[in-house]
Amino acid sequence: MKRRTLTALAALLLAVTVGLSGCELSLERLTNGGAVPAPSAEYTGIQDGFRYTKTTLTGQEQYLYDQLLAGLKDQAETIDGLYPDNDMIQKAIDAIDRDYPELFWFSGTGQIETTLLGERAMEAVYRPTYAMDAAQRAETQAKIDQWTADCLATIDTSASQYAQALGVYTYLIDHADYQDVGSNSIVNIMVGGAGLCGCYAKTMQYVLNQLGIQAAYITGQAKGQSHAWNLVWLDGTPCWVDPTWGDPVFAGGEESQGPAYAYFGLTTADLLRTHTIDGSIPVPECVSNDANYFYRSGLYFTSYHASALTSAIQRAIAAGEGQCSVRYSDEAYSTACAQLFAQGQLHSIFRQAAQAAGVGTVVPDSLWYSRDDTMGVLTFVIPS
Repeated sequence: MKRRTLTALAALLLAVTVGLSGCELSLERLTNGGAVPAPSAEYTGIQDGFRYTKTTLTGQEQYLYDQLLAGLKDQAETIDGLYPDNDMIQKAIDAIDRDYPELFWFSGTGQIETTLLGERAMEAVYRPTYAMDAAQRAETQAKIDQWTADCLATIDTSASQYAQALGVYTYLIDHADYQDVGSNSIVNIMVGGAGLCGCYAKTMQYVLNQLGIQAAYITGQAKGQSHAWNLVWLDGTPCWVDPTWGDPVFAGGEESQGPAYAYFGLTTADLLRTHTIDGSIPVPECVSNDANYFYRSGLYFTSYHASALTSAIQRAIAAGEGQCSVRYSDEAYSTACAQLFAQGQLHSIFRQAAQAAGVGTVVPDSLWYSRDDTMGVLTFVIPS
């Protein structure tokens, strides 16, 4: 929205004495005819932890980012003195919204107003839209802090970043339901217990940041719809994590089955089997399987051997787990499915695994399992 000032010249003259937009008119602005000068392209930004999207911005965009961020943190009604480039301002706002899940009181939207002197843009003002007032913000923060504390109490902070992130992933999925809500705020899950993909991704990002693990909020498409997930650096390795797709409720399964691990620690090649990155920000190519759940857990197989699957199911039974997931290479997956289902090996494998585990598990006539043909993942429900 543009705000044209009919008495702009008079206001400019007055500003030399009393200031423009609430602050004194600097010499730099005077030499610029009263207009806010363009930020320096050499600006390097204020460091405030890991903020991935900010690192993808130009120096000028980072300058606006820091101006806007200061106002949003203070819950200012207006943020003025901005260089009047609407596209640059909007890009900075979008970056803040991606980088700061903890700004839950900010809706991510607002109005940009520009003051003109004739046809010349002099200054821009941003008027944010807030989802709550200061009192509600404080009350909500206390609830978020409690959710975070409860989550972190289940995490061994002396463990590897991989193990810590897997713990957060599991806790999040166990304490959230996929439901249609009105925003992508962390409040939906950390206070309300349910949310959309953006809520999952921002909650994951928020808690990982508390642990000092670098995580970013990424958008694109999956199943033909807009989607959000995370780019995470675990023990120095960038990988993809999608907590929404890890939730069996999202996938139409039962909560009691536990998280699905097919979408934890993916390479870019694996991610692109099901997801499309929208390209709104540049991202690295993730090529290592060092943080992949199946590789890391010894549950990735390049060939099918009944004994290997028996051992995996045996370990799951002995550990009291509700399911056992394994992944096969593209070449081995069809063989595994043929042997297990068409040839009927699954029951004999379960019986051998239960006997070896020595816990008295009774193998019923019907066994429940799920197939992810795209990722080559088989998940078997352990009989209770």
